[in-house]
Amino acid sequence: MSLPIQENNTESKAQQLKEIAVSCLKLGSIGFGGIAGMVATIENEMVVRRKWIDHQHFMDVLSASYIIPGPNAVEVVMHCGKERGGRLGLVVAGVCYILPAMLICLLFGYFYQHYSALPNVQGFIFGLRPATTALVIGTVFRLSQKTLKNNTVLILLCLLVFAGSLYGLNEVLLIIAAGLVNYFIYSTKNKLPVFTGLLFTPLLLQLNTRFSESKLFFIFFKIGAVLYGSGYVLFAYMDESLVRHNHWLSRQQLMDAIAVGQITPGPILSSATFAGYLVGGTMGGVIATAGIFLPSFFISLFLHKLLSSARKSQRLRVFLDGLSAASISIIAVVGVHLFTAAIRQWQGAAVLALCLAFTLFTKRLNTVVIILTGSIVGFLLLKI
Repeated sequence: MSLPIQENNTESKAQQLKEIAVSCLKLGSIGFGGIAGMVATIENEMVVRRKWIDHQHFMDVLSASYIIPGPNAVEVVMHCGKERGGRLGLVVAGVCYILPAMLICLLFGYFYQHYSALPNVQGFIFGLRPATTALVIGTVFRLSQKTLKNNTVLILLCLLVFAGSLYGLNEVLLIIAAGLVNYFIYSTKNKLPVFTGLLFTPLLLQLNTRFSESKLFFIFFKIGAVLYGSGYVLFAYMDESLVRHNHWLSRQQLMDAIAVGQITPGPILSSATFAGYLVGGTMGGVIATAGIFLPSFFISLFLHKLLSSARKSQRLRVFLDGLSAASISIIAVVGVHLFTAAIRQWQGAAVLALCLAFTLFTKRLNTVVIILTGSIVGFLLLKI
């Protein structure tokens, strides 16, 4: 009697992994708009449509991802994969989410190296920003309703972090401060001991050897293990290692690599694929991609264990609530910047209005449809 049960379990596991692969390949192909845009598509797919985790759980993992190294969106996706399909699900989710951007960047690298230019895709890319902006605005509204829940302290923290982020204060410090303040207020009421958080910061050594594929790998592995912040931080790390120290790329080539990471779907860390291709061809691109994303797989396992423990503790629950409120503010600030950029031309404003209407009033509409609609409508409006 045990054999059929084992076969059913195997089939069920295979089905789960297939679902994870399909879902994450789709997310990796439509994840435009930086972290805020990717969070919007991930939340819509994993929470709203598939219901693999609930809103509170999603906010927990998103908030925690902001205070540990690595690409936030990739870590969130891998955590969702772990929840759905265990450790193998985490690996499948990460690989499938990263794969589309890697392949596109390798293709762009080929055109760049052979024709000294990138393919002209600006017409189709034009509508992506307002479409992504609409998704970000919808996500901020949805997460605010689920997370704040008329909690005066969380609402106040949310507003303070929003103002601080607009002013230019460090986002990681703002998020940690919000969690600690919320916990301090809670502990004052309930006479609980003060919580002290420990940040996971891996330390890696730079290998001082001649150029080799192993050196290329460890350069990007180090960057992936200690990276906080935006694409500008990534630019600084890559500039130090690839331009000033090893002289493998020119400054212009590095700037083009960052640009490619911004116009392709998925995390901006896919710039590493383009840069790696320029340094060492296709194998260099694959090695650079593996190096910069590999730390995230280990960090995500740590993150999963941390959150599993934290969600059982009321004291840590309060700390995470503060992080969640701050995370919403950070996304909202990105949304403001995207909004101002999207409405500079009337065509962008028109695409934004259309996609925002779809986002707010047609909750069942697939994110892919909204992204494609924005791209096509933007392309057509530019022809007018």
